[in-house]
Amino acid sequence: MFYARINKLKVFNNREGFLGLFNRAELQIYSYVMAGSGTDTGASLTLADLTDLPDEAARRQRLLDAAVAEAGKLAQSRSLAINGVKDNQTLFFGDAGLVIYQSDAIPDRLAIQLWVIESDADIRSFALDADRILDSEEFKGLFTAVEAAVAIASPILAGAVAVGGMVTSLLRQKLRANKDDLAGYWQTSLIREQDYPHGARDRQDVYDTTGNIMVDYTLFGFEKTIEN
Repeated sequence: MFYARINKLKVFNNREGFLGLFNRAELQIYSYVMAGSGTDTGASLTLADLTDLPDEAARRQRLLDAAVAEAGKLAQSRSLAINGVKDNQTLFFGDAGLVIYQSDAIPDRLAIQLWVIESDADIRSFALDADRILDSEEFKGLFTAVEAAVAIASPILAGAVAVGGMVTSLLRQKLRANKDDLAGYWQTSLIREQDYPHGARDRQDVYDTTGNIMVDYTLFGFEKTIEN
C-alpha cells in the first residue's frame, strides 16, 4: 500500500482583506495527484481493436481516447473547505493527516498539485475528479495538446498529465470568474528512485510558490509480500 498525505498547512495571509476580529476566511483546499509506474506502457488495446478502423486518423483517435479514459486510474483528487481561518494560522489534519493519494502499489513517479483558495463565492461544486474533467466542455479542445500521447512510451501517463494541466486551467478560470484570491499553490514532482526509494518521504515547512503557505507532507508505502 502507498499513501501521500498532508500533515499540516500554515497560512500566513488568509487573503480575506478585513482587519481585526473579522479577519477570518473560508479557505478551499484542492489537491490533484498524478502517479505512474514503469509498467504504464500504453492503453489496454490490442491490434485487433484498431484494424477495423478506416484510416490512421481514426486509429489515433481510438488510442488517444483509450489512453485519456484510463488516465483516471492514475489520478486522484481531494477537496476540503475550512471556515474561520485567521492570518498566521496552522491547520492540522489529525494523526492520520489529509490523505490526498493512495494506491495498492508504490508508484515510480508522483506529481502533486495543491491549491489553497480564499473563496468569496461558493465553489464547492467544482470537482477535480478526472472523470468530471473528461466530461467537461473545456476538455473538448484538448485533443491537439494530448495527441502526442499516442507517440510516446506511456500514453496513459501522458493523458493523466494532460488532465492535470486542464485542472490548473479550469481552476484559474474559476478564480477569475468568482474574484477569489489565491492563498497558496504548491507543486512537486517526485521520482521513487531518487526521492523515496524505500517508499517513504517526510518533509516539514516546505514553502509553496507564493511564499504564503508552508506544507508538511508524508509519503508512506510498503510492498505486499506473498506468503508461501
